[in-house]
Amino acid sequence: MFMFRSKRNILSKRLVEAHRRRAQQLGSDECVEVGPLLKRLQENQLQMLLSAVTSRGQGASNCVLLPRDNQPHVLCCQAWRWPDLRLASELRRLPVCRSAADPVYICCNPYHWSRICQPDYPPPPYSVCAMDTLKPEDRAPSEAPLVCRNSTPGSLTTSGEGSLTNTLSWCKLAYWEMGQRVGPLYPVEQPAVNVFGQVPYGDGLSLETLARHSFSPPDSVTRTRDKIGLGVTISHEGDSVWVYNRSDSPIFVNSLSLDDFDSASPTRVPADYCLCIFDPIRVSRNNNDWNFKRTQHFGPIDKNSIRLSFVKGWGPRYSRQEITSCPCWLEILLSPCR
Repeated sequence: MFMFRSKRNILSKRLVEAHRRRAQQLGSDECVEVGPLLKRLQENQLQMLLSAVTSRGQGASNCVLLPRDNQPHVLCCQAWRWPDLRLASELRRLPVCRSAADPVYICCNPYHWSRICQPDYPPPPYSVCAMDTLKPEDRAPSEAPLVCRNSTPGSLTTSGEGSLTNTLSWCKLAYWEMGQRVGPLYPVEQPAVNVFGQVPYGDGLSLETLARHSFSPPDSVTRTRDKIGLGVTISHEGDSVWVYNRSDSPIFVNSLSLDDFDSASPTRVPADYCLCIFDPIRVSRNNNDWNFKRTQHFGPIDKNSIRLSFVKGWGPRYSRQEITSCPCWLEILLSPCR
């Protein structure tokens, strides 16, 4: 019995210390009382929670379940991730968490949650001048005319790509390093896909592996790729698409779902935050608005294309005026025929 209590005490003490270190790292004076919560956890749950906290969610991590009363997941996220978190509505469960359907218990693993991003400013329309500086072969697939040949989901044709008729994929990923496509298109069939740099995070697209097809990029590309780490999780949820930033650096996103034609920069999603990057209702509204204003702005040609840059932003607020000047970026090509 003594050894059992001793191990529990050691695990609890390490978790409390991790909580204090996290608050110090973020310059926060706020410390929550985690003692009562830790007493509710069994020894194996304490071990799983400590493993998730010390690894910062890297690798496989298990759900740590507690009854839903008093929202224990909010307390855990406050303690080990976001001291300034206040409401459960600020959180969104990561696709990796497998306990979403549990009616009694809720997962308290803080690395099974992401914080919803509230954009400070919307993304920009694309510049006619910027697009005209690109050679046709350097353009992203969605910048070329896109034709739906039939009503089969996933069937599309893009310039230089031929017919892509994998009926099982809901999107395809194109990885770019500056103005150069790197590797083949990556079809996504599962509801969620991980895109990571040098830190493997489950199954998914490894940019380090794709970079073997690279064109001997400049050092700026290599340095940026090294910062991607756990990267992002892109998830198809209902009719919407969400991105979860799992890296330690921000990402920058542009899509017609987010577009505002008076904007000057893409939407910045900080580390550990998530954002809905495709909402069909907003796309329909913004697409009509874009058609109305297309004489003044050159918006995305393909409303089913989403662009995501790792670490570096682009547009008037940045030294890089166009996304093809960004070191590492993705194009998410949603299946347009529905």
